[in-house]
Amino acid sequence: MSNIFDYSLDVLATSPEEINRIATRLKQPSVELVDWAAKRVNRKQDEIAQSVTELVSFEPVRNLFYIHDSVNKARRFRNSFKSRFRGIVNSHIFEISAEFPNAVFLLEYIDMDASYSGKMVIHAGDVVQEIFDGKQQAQAVDWVLLDIFAPFVAEWDNGRPFGSLWAKWVEDAKAALKELEENRRMSNQEVSSQEVAGATA
Repeated sequence: MSNIFDYSLDVLATSPEEINRIATRLKQPSVELVDWAAKRVNRKQDEIAQSVTELVSFEPVRNLFYIHDSVNKARRFRNSFKSRFRGIVNSHIFEISAEFPNAVFLLEYIDMDASYSGKMVIHAGDVVQEIFDGKQQAQAVDWVLLDIFAPFVAEWDNGRPFGSLWAKWVEDAKAALKELEENRRMSNQEVSSQEVAGATA
């Protein structure tokens, strides 16, 4: 059985010219990728080139941060495909990331049928951070999918080096979880106190 994968890809580039080049490239598989796909199915390149193009093509959804095209450097793209083609689509993204090593690729994926999702931070052709949520309690509703994109968006927006805010974000996330746990403990204590008071009234 092959499920449908939904990909949402945010690209943070260094200039309007670069984001436009990436947008064009996201619609065009490389010759090497088409050749690899052709060999997998024992077909000629020209026989499957159009199918591969349709498979890997990402459609732009909107500019991020509501900035006009003339100055926008960040854009969201989407693609949906059957899960058995995930390797080809991922290879397409990694290739383009390697070609544009200064851009940041933030990929969120979801398999509604299998009820799981995840996020990847891709930079210079490599996955540098990833989180997986396989504990969904309701179909297609994220459960513990933390926003690992936040520090990379913040540092990009502030012109800071790639990865410079990751350690701080992890520590702040730990502190936030600790605070939630403390709030839960205090709430349980209050409920217990009310129950005791009600029993002795």
